[in-house]
Amino acid sequence: MNANELKLRLDNKDKETCSSDIGYVVLPLIILSQKLLSDISKLLDEEFNLSNSELDVLASLHSSQDEDHTLTPTQLYERLFFSSGGMTKVLNKLQIKEFIIRLENKEDKRSKLVQLTPTGIEILKIALADVTKLEETIFSNVNDNERKQLSNLLFKTLTHYEV
Repeated sequence: MNANELKLRLDNKDKETCSSDIGYVVLPLIILSQKLLSDISKLLDEEFNLSNSELDVLASLHSSQDEDHTLTPTQLYERLFFSSGGMTKVLNKLQIKEFIIRLENKEDKRSKLVQLTPTGIEILKIALADVTKLEETIFSNVNDNERKQLSNLLFKTLTHYEV
């Protein structure tokens, strides 16, 4: 079913069953979110052998306030809402790919620091550029003014949540 068929179905829904028109907002938002995440996952896997989680870790390291792009595993999993075990799995994969290295932590000998490598920085930049191109394609039928309106409305809706 394409977007026009979906809208037609919503237009013809039984008003007695559902008196709210919120489906016009929620359903396209859910579908778009799922499609966007699916397309990004496919791109990352096929072109870079990366998962969304791995890209998130690389981006978090790159955006750290540390000029060496270094964080502790705890800082990473708290930023990304991963479990400790989930973070360990992602870090192991990134280390095998040589996108990160683990360094001795002078402040806490029980843990190691995670540092982005030059290879990790390069793959992050290329992957993010390709993800941005994909997102631009997906939103190509929405002009700049409409994007600003959509963004404002979505952020307005998000005021109900802690992000």
